[in-house]
Amino acid sequence: MASLNYSRRLNNLRDRKFDRELNESNFSKSASAANLPENVKYLVESMRPIGQKYNDKTNEAGVRVKNHLEGKFELHFDRAYRNQGSVQTKTNIKVHSDFDLLTIIDKYHYPEFLVGEAYKDSDPNMDIKSLREQATAIMKQTYDEVNVDGEKGISIFNKALNRKVDIVFCFWYHSKKYQETSDEYYKGIYLYNFKKNIKIKDFPFAAVHNINVKGEATSDGSRRGIRLLKNLRADSESNIANLKSFQLTSIVHQIDNGNLIYSQGNELQVASAVSNEMSILISDSSYRKSVKCPKGTETPLADDNVVPDLVSLKQDLDTLINDTSHELTRSFIVKKAVMEY
Repeated sequence: MASLNYSRRLNNLRDRKFDRELNESNFSKSASAANLPENVKYLVESMRPIGQKYNDKTNEAGVRVKNHLEGKFELHFDRAYRNQGSVQTKTNIKVHSDFDLLTIIDKYHYPEFLVGEAYKDSDPNMDIKSLREQATAIMKQTYDEVNVDGEKGISIFNKALNRKVDIVFCFWYHSKKYQETSDEYYKGIYLYNFKKNIKIKDFPFAAVHNINVKGEATSDGSRRGIRLLKNLRADSESNIANLKSFQLTSIVHQIDNGNLIYSQGNELQVASAVSNEMSILISDSSYRKSVKCPKGTETPLADDNVVPDLVSLKQDLDTLINDTSHELTRSFIVKKAVMEY
């Protein structure tokens, strides 16, 4: 079993959890930390959430972008705004997390089933291109760092808050279930690929809802499992390029809630549940290819190219479990420190 450089990994964690704007760290200041070996500290700290005040700063960066846009848009249609991403599900592992601001044409929508007359007052493709063009001009007037190369949107960097905001341009999509219930869970969007001039259906609100429901049902256990995998991937000495965040989230989301329920000091049990799930995913290709994402519309692990990365990530996870298990088994002081961390 490969060894892990826990000193380096802890330094990486500290860097991800240091807020340069606030000049403070979200790394635990627990008095019991001195009694924790580095491997146990890495396990526990990798699973801890980013504090709400740091996420509030990220949300504030999104609000500022929205206000700048709304103050200067000159378009014939209204806009709606929604947030998506790991900050909304509290599964982010960085204080300076990216923020996705969905910027949606709010004058009309695409229905799954048309009721009444189709919208004909303007060309939707021209509308969304005008939306992007004006947003780009406004952002360049407001921020020094604006990246306009994205296929589906643009991004800015707010230097004052040290936060990046991705502005993603969309249409509304009303599924049949949404038309029947008006429940936003069933409300979708069409992302627009500006390079290919195609629409891409997505249901981000269902994803956020389901991840948060599972997080609450497991007393944050599922979120802790997701954060653990994200940190292990970020610190891996291998290039784990075929496992993105939504795939790591899907792995944990598949685990039975009863195996993920978190209580103070049982980080090892949650980590073991994640490892057991990964074993099944690696050994049973039919099962792996059937696993759905949290919104239930995709099978993000169906491609066989994820298997080597699953194996590599699981090796690091199992090394961590093995190392910390030895520490927790032989030392009451370490167990007590984890309970107090």
